[in-house]
Amino acid sequence: MGGKRRIVITIEAHRLTIVRARRPVEMWCERCGKDVPILTPEAAAALAGVSPRAIYRRVESGELHIIETGTKALLICSGSF
Repeated sequence: MGGKRRIVITIEAHRLTIVRARRPVEMWCERCGKDVPILTPEAAAALAGVSPRAIYRRVESGELHIIETGTKALLICSGSF
C-alpha cells in the first residue's frame, strides 16, 4: 500500500503598530488658523491605517494640511484628518 501523505502547513502573522508621543507637539496651521497637534507622515499613516505614500498623495492633492519646518521637514496637521 503505497499511499501518498499530504502535509498542510499554515502560517499566521500579525502586526501591531503603536504610535506614542510623550506629549502632543503643537504648531500653528495657517489653514486651520490655530495651534494644532502635528504628526510626521509616518505617524499619520499609522494613525489612519494607510501607507505613508497614501498620506503623501493626500498632501499633494491638498486634502491634508501641511506645516513645513525651517529644516524642510514635512509635518501633517492633525486637524485636517
